[in-house]
Amino acid sequence: MWAAETELLSGAMNEASDISIADQLLRLETTKTWSLIATVFGDLEEDHISGKALRNLLEPLNIKPEAMRVALHRLKKDGWIVSEKNGREMIYRLSDHGRQETRAAREDVYRRDVKFPDGWRVVLLPSNAAPIDDVHISLERSVYLAPKGAALPRSAVELAPPDVMPNWFAERLVPDQVLQQAAALTDLATQFLTTKPTQASSVSIRLMFLHYWRRMALRTGVWAHIGLFPTGVMSECHAAMCKVFDQTQRTRPSP
Repeated sequence: MWAAETELLSGAMNEASDISIADQLLRLETTKTWSLIATVFGDLEEDHISGKALRNLLEPLNIKPEAMRVALHRLKKDGWIVSEKNGREMIYRLSDHGRQETRAAREDVYRRDVKFPDGWRVVLLPSNAAPIDDVHISLERSVYLAPKGAALPRSAVELAPPDVMPNWFAERLVPDQVLQQAAALTDLATQFLTTKPTQASSVSIRLMFLHYWRRMALRTGVWAHIGLFPTGVMSECHAAMCKVFDQTQRTRPSP
């Protein structure tokens, strides 16, 4: 009897912990439904999902059916997904364009190593120089941070990086709001990994972690921060997210 009561109490505590973690994740930022659906498609083991299965995934995250329909309409209009009728059910899958973009994003989102492992360099550009490609980060007027190996204009002058990175340097890489969110994700991931979540709550919590991390991992500045501050907030968040993804399964929607 005592064992049964202890098991029931333990289950109730775990469920309450799950709800708390999910609620805290939802409160970090107002979630855009279309962006969350893009996260779902990126994590699917299969290349399609039914409308019913998608509703089942989003309902625990307080996403209303009306918001889901509007978001799906937007994603279809933007050429990100396509749909087809299967009996009475609608089936959604990524378009060729959406599949290509998702495949490219996955490399960074699920990356275990550090992007741009060769490091970074500070460069000075004359005011009339052509801009560096899309992997550069503006630090000050005419001063940029670029990965080693990235193509630079001939007029670029490499500067010696400071021995100790100043605070303003880190702030140029990642906005303070993102750093605060990353710290919160790390704390919540630690809580999550020390509990025994139910399968249903684990799916929802994984999706929310993945949703926030996906948006961070697509920022060049985040990877620069991880590379230049290996014990910093972003590096800790990256390590925590890798553990979460390693210990949870990719999205397998129920019908």
